[in-house]
Amino acid sequence: MAGRGLSGLLLLVAAVLGSSYLFLRARDETSVAAPERSLGVGYYARRARLTGTDDTGRVLFRIAADEVEQQPADGSVAMRTVSLDYDPTAELPWELTAAAGTLPAGGKMVELSGNVVATSREDGSPAAIIRTDFLRFDPETRIAETDRKVVIEYAGSTVNAIGLRALLSEDRLELLSVVEGRYVRALP
Repeated sequence: MAGRGLSGLLLLVAAVLGSSYLFLRARDETSVAAPERSLGVGYYARRARLTGTDDTGRVLFRIAADEVEQQPADGSVAMRTVSLDYDPTAELPWELTAAAGTLPAGGKMVELSGNVVATSREDGSPAAIIRTDFLRFDPETRIAETDRKVVIEYAGSTVNAIGLRALLSEDRLELLSVVEGRYVRALP
């Protein structure tokens, strides 16, 4: 009986050693297949204000956002509840608001999405209002554009279109396709 007890103990020790070997080997293969993720360097801010400038330091735009978070993976900046003031000194100022925005890494482009509203702020004239769900704005070229549906309201008139290119420095809008409108003549 002592021989059977010893052989049973040896069999149990061999099973423990074998399963430990298989466990350690499987763990090493898993760690090679899935390296640890690095959180990277980034930032997060609430009620943030950002100022975009050109190469000479002249202010191109100002952004206020409820939340701003740099994405460590690609360096872009995600924003929530965004207000952008485009207020160059000698041109027509605009205020743009949106549910969200993105500043791609390495560029000065601003992408706005979710209930985007652009409102002109010219003294003495009715405000022009542009509504869309996505707008890309390049402050250096002063061009805002979208390929999505847009609605433009001005002095009681409404124009609907698909796609828009706004040349803000020229105070000119180009509607790209499917343009329909309802015009209200202003009374003198």
